[in-house]
Amino acid sequence: MTQASNLANFANNLNSSGQVDPNALSSVVPISKGGTNASTASTARTNLDVPKRDGTDASGNWDINITGNATTSSRVVTTNWIIEESGGVLQFKDSGGTLKMSMHPTDGFTVY
Repeated sequence: MTQASNLANFANNLNSSGQVDPNALSSVVPISKGGTNASTASTARTNLDVPKRDGTDASGNWDINITGNATTSSRVVTTNWIIEESGGVLQFKDSGGTLKMSMHPTDGFTVY
């Protein structure tokens, strides 16, 4: 096929917004060309090193680690701090787990 013919075939597969119809693709698009080099979402996440939305497949060193999810989390761990809720009290600990300060909803702050 000539380049002009390839462009004509490509143009025939554009939708009204100028986007390529995914059904017109006959093979995966490589990462180097802006694709995922995958035919499934799971393989795409793996190829792009992206964890699942529920947090599974997330491993390695991250700047922040949240236990649970956005609605149930009671603990945040950073490089230097552990911040967690325990019995209605917010606790601030150093990276070794030593309690440094707590915040009670009615009694306020206590520094150790």
